[in-house]
Amino acid sequence: MSVPPILSVAAAQIETRLATLGLALPTPSVPRGSYVPWVRSGALVFVAGQGPRLDGRLLHAGQVGIDLDLEQARDAARLCALNLVAQLRSACQGDLGRVTQVVRLAGVVNAAIGFSDHAKVLDGASDLMHQLFQERGLHVRMATGASSLPSNMAVEIEAVFEIA
Repeated sequence: MSVPPILSVAAAQIETRLATLGLALPTPSVPRGSYVPWVRSGALVFVAGQGPRLDGRLLHAGQVGIDLDLEQARDAARLCALNLVAQLRSACQGDLGRVTQVVRLAGVVNAAIGFSDHAKVLDGASDLMHQLFQERGLHVRMATGASSLPSNMAVEIEAVFEIA
């Protein structure tokens, strides 16, 4: 089955945007439990929570407000977003041009008591989605905090995407 030319052009644009930002998509991570990394239901792709890992190594651990400052936490959220897009590329059979909408991000920040900038942390992921997918990257979002996360991750984010 051939991909319509418009999708291939869009995929190339996304790859160009990644390169312009000095980024590359990591190898999709393997689930660390009894679940799959993504599920497609109709036109929607649900991507399981992704942490700030690169090549299986956790890069941002600890509580935001104690072990990490706001900028480090935003970087962690951005890496989570890269991992989401890497999983999405797998769901799209390699063609990110099939993405018609980033629908929703939901993130949890491993936050110190009294930390209240959860939304600013998640902006690291939201901004990247907008940079990569432009208008199709605008989405709804939930940002919340917890006293701990699996593996002591600083941030974990899940997403819903619509694809053609």
